[in-house]
Amino acid sequence: MNGMVGQLRSLRPEETVGTTDIKWADGVFGKTIALSRASMVVPQHSHVYPHVSVLVRGKVRVWAGDKELGDFEAPVGITIAAHVKHLFLTLTDDVIILCVHDIGTAESVAVEEEHRLEGVG
Repeated sequence: MNGMVGQLRSLRPEETVGTTDIKWADGVFGKTIALSRASMVVPQHSHVYPHVSVLVRGKVRVWAGDKELGDFEAPVGITIAAHVKHLFLTLTDDVIILCVHDIGTAESVAVEEEHRLEGVG
């Protein structure tokens, strides 16, 4: 993944990332992530529990830890293990990812670690 970071660029204002949080019954929580352009990144982060990221639309490349999991095209579910940093790179425009978490009685998803990209480009 380290070699990939050098290929990233800063996002223009029109390339906004839209997110929506959805709390379903029985402790199920979803977060939709809408990415408008190819080459956008959902920065590396990890969660306390395993979850499934459902690629609803588009195509992405996924890393988990230091391992490239490969390219995925919608519709597909991608299982992410607990405590594993993961990152998504969009390969097409108009990508939608729906991350589905079991949060039990918590109010939101427990993010263990989160990285932000700054000054890339």
